[in-house]
Amino acid sequence: MAPLAACAIALSGCWPFNRTPPQQEYLNALKMGNSAQASQLWLQMTPDQRAQFERGEGIRPGVSHNDVQQAIDEHYAEQEDDGSAPKQAELTPGPSLRDLPSYLKANGAAGAPQPAAADQ
Repeated sequence: MAPLAACAIALSGCWPFNRTPPQQEYLNALKMGNSAQASQLWLQMTPDQRAQFERGEGIRPGVSHNDVQQAIDEHYAEQEDDGSAPKQAELTPGPSLRDLPSYLKANGAAGAPQPAAADQ
């Protein structure tokens, strides 16, 4: 009984939890430039697996969340040291379509098309 339990535990670590999802296999094939393999993987995927791929499910990111956050923090720290660019841009209100009637009145409707002279 013990050898059977040990065999079951050993095999359970291999299947199905450590299996690479088909979405990840497809993406890996595309990254490697192997379009023939990617095409075959796409054809073997079920419609549900294809929909999951379109939503980004079943794909492991190449970079962890912590690495991305650290890179962002370093980027802003470098900007603060350089003084090159502010973190936030100041937005000043500019003209809008609501101002259009006042522009037309100020120009005396000069931008309006003139009636064409009739040729006789």
